[in-house]
Amino acid sequence: MCVCFLEGRGPSLPKIFDCVMDAAQHRTCQNAPHGHLEIVFRDVRVPVSNVILGEGRGFEIAQGRLGPGRIHHCMRMIGVAERSLELMIQRSIERVAFGKRLAEKGMVQEQIALSRIEIEQARLLVLKAAHIIDSLGNKACTKTAKIAVPRMVCNVIDRAIQVHGGKGVCQDTPLALFYAHARTLRIADGPDEVHLEAVAKLELKEPLKAKM
Repeated sequence: MCVCFLEGRGPSLPKIFDCVMDAAQHRTCQNAPHGHLEIVFRDVRVPVSNVILGEGRGFEIAQGRLGPGRIHHCMRMIGVAERSLELMIQRSIERVAFGKRLAEKGMVQEQIALSRIEIEQARLLVLKAAHIIDSLGNKACTKTAKIAVPRMVCNVIDRAIQVHGGKGVCQDTPLALFYAHARTLRIADGPDEVHLEAVAKLELKEPLKAKM
């Protein structure tokens, strides 16, 4: 939480900057499993000349950043999906069960094929979203990619874990960590449900207007 007074508008108090961390966070500033730092500003005075956009418009600035930020997440997640598929294929070639390589089994081949199809679909959706941002600005709707890509990468990683068996959920491979990070993106920057509602409203806007 940050509460600041513009210069000349608030009480004349000394500047204090506190960095607050709980016991689980004291060793790192990184993401899960340790979390982010919590930063508290107390009695900070901001010169009027240093104010960006306007007083009370910080959330608006943050929202302007979130649009393209979601696309950055999606780009990285496509790379994670590619790496997970690569590990799945490698495992299916190396592992022999009941006298056959996993790669020779139709069920595993289906998992590999579905993963490739879903990755390519997501890649094109992200390219389209990035083009829309370039053409229409940061506030353009990119929610379809934000919904689809984390779901896709979770599916691909889950298949890779299944092909690896117990090895997929331990520290011998990065798959468990991949999944933990990918799953958070269905919550971070707004949960899927919020974005799904926004997409639905956009689809319904013109038909509802025509019925009025």
